[in-house]
Amino acid sequence: MKILSILLFSIIIIHSSCSKQDDKEPSDILGYQLLEEITGHWVGSNVTAFGNFDWFAFDFRPISASHVHSIYEGATQQNIITSIFIAEFEGKKQIMARNGGWLGNQYRATYFVLDQAEESDDVKFYRLVDAVGKEKRAYIELKFENDTMYFDAYKDDSGSLDQPYHHMGFKGTNYNPTFAESAVQQFNFPQEIAEIDLENKFVNLIDPDSALFLNEDEDPFPKSMHGHLSDLNITFEKDSQIENEPLLLYFSTAPIINENGQVDFDNLDKKVVRTITIQPEESFYGATYLHPDTYYVTAFSDLDNNFFPSQGDIGNISKEILITPEDIFSINLNVEKSIQ
Repeated sequence: MKILSILLFSIIIIHSSCSKQDDKEPSDILGYQLLEEITGHWVGSNVTAFGNFDWFAFDFRPISASHVHSIYEGATQQNIITSIFIAEFEGKKQIMARNGGWLGNQYRATYFVLDQAEESDDVKFYRLVDAVGKEKRAYIELKFENDTMYFDAYKDDSGSLDQPYHHMGFKGTNYNPTFAESAVQQFNFPQEIAEIDLENKFVNLIDPDSALFLNEDEDPFPKSMHGHLSDLNITFEKDSQIENEPLLLYFSTAPIINENGQVDFDNLDKKVVRTITIQPEESFYGATYLHPDTYYVTAFSDLDNNFFPSQGDIGNISKEILITPEDIFSINLNVEKSIQ
């Protein structure tokens, strides 16, 4: 399993069959069906400007009646959040996206608007473009076909707004659409309700050609306005053998390491929703934007650098914790179990 440690630009779009509502009247909102298509837990491969990754996962679930959310956390202050939602923009309700988070001490958030949707029984295609610079600044192409999602993202780095280059490509399968079922039912998702009003919010920008914000207090839709999600603070106690070693921290919906130090590789491959690197000097990590669910939290020293717990590594027995909405939780992990 590979982990993506830095990704400057990512919007991962998720396809799901868990919440099809074919009996509803067609929506007047362009691309409205995308809210259902993106919902789920996709696992696949990712080709990026920073390298190729043969395992990658994102967990998209509703956090309101018209908003789905996911996050990639690579390490402390190194995350990418991605939201797809309905907003009031340019005089009407539209499908929009927010992509951003932290890279070190630098905050960033960029907004996109859907401008193309082509939907048939066999293939569905969507495009979202920068809400200000449109396709000349950045755009996302999403194709859903044969239970597979193909995602390609393009962005302009030259400043000339002429030749956006291929920045990222993800191909994956929705392994676990059921992860989102409780939220779908709770919010009667999706509904044609605007999550936020973004009219006249993209003014006095740091880049006049992009809906980009580099200060959280200027972001029109910051974390403080996202409901339903929670935080988890984790403290690590490491065996003396690995005191100066980094850890890999995995969140999954089923246990990975049992009390005998044995690894469930099927759960490792199909039930992991987050992969995070913990540096040797770090004894604490704060996970954010957690969907309510029961999780198993596993940390291990990847001494052979194969990105999964294997014989000779030291980890903890996967620790179960129930996360409920809009709260802060804390756990302690004793990373001292020899992996068999």
